[in-house]
Amino acid sequence: MQNYDVIIIGGGPGGMGALLWCHSLNLRAVLLECAPELGGQLLQMFHRVVDYPGIIAPNGRELRDRFEAHLRELGLEWRVGCAVGEIDLRDRHLVCDGERFSSRAMILATGARKRRLGVPGEAEFEGRGVSFSATRDHQAFAGREVCVVGGGDSAFENCLILARACPRVTLIHRSANFRARPAWAKQVFEHPRIAVITDAEVKAIQGERQVTSVTVEEKKTGRMTIIPTQGVFIRIGTAPNTECVRGRLELDEAGFIRTDQRQRTSVAGVYAAGDVCRPVCLSAATAVGHGAIAAKDIAEGIKRVMSDE
Repeated sequence: MQNYDVIIIGGGPGGMGALLWCHSLNLRAVLLECAPELGGQLLQMFHRVVDYPGIIAPNGRELRDRFEAHLRELGLEWRVGCAVGEIDLRDRHLVCDGERFSSRAMILATGARKRRLGVPGEAEFEGRGVSFSATRDHQAFAGREVCVVGGGDSAFENCLILARACPRVTLIHRSANFRARPAWAKQVFEHPRIAVITDAEVKAIQGERQVTSVTVEEKKTGRMTIIPTQGVFIRIGTAPNTECVRGRLELDEAGFIRTDQRQRTSVAGVYAAGDVCRPVCLSAATAVGHGAIAAKDIAEGIKRVMSDE
């Protein structure tokens, strides 16, 4: 049995921030990451990162490298490529790669993933016309007509990026209301190469070797329309990675872990940090802050227990 003060599950900014703060607060902690490397959604950020204080990085991977170098310099403990199973939240036990771990507290920093449409053709044509990042892939679609699906900041930003290289960009959104910031919305609505379709849902993505069209349903009439396109960029938000704890602690209606101001979940001794919580502000800085808050509350709780003894 491996015993720790804190077990951190997940190696994104929230998990790495929690590990750093556990070290600062003299808590013995280990970070367990199922993916083959640390980083979480930082590895899906292909644009220049300018909003993390003190660091300007060309992309999320470079920011991750700096975080990891910091952890490595301090000699902190983490494992990647873990097969985590048999998580007991109430007793803070789990099995990782066949080895049992126990702790005083757990921090869930399992992050989130790109939300998918779940329609025919989406998985089949990923990498062959279906993309989740215009920042990464816009040059590959230069000179082609493309569609963007979504109604938030990322969808509008993708439209503007693609419009620099594509003759026509069609934004498809299921509602007539948009969550995007007004400045970006104004640019999109006024752009001569961007068309906007509202109250419509993509029902299928078609093609042969590459995407050739999408089928869209008008919600008010039920009428189906086929729109020719050579690319579909899906930007409909994120889905939390909470499958491993579903039914064992309180989640909100979208599946994100509910936490209080100290990052405490509905199970005593279990905390959550980063994008697996409801993201008020989806950013690396927010996730790192969550990890720090959780570690601080754990340290104060352990101190109170020790003083009572």
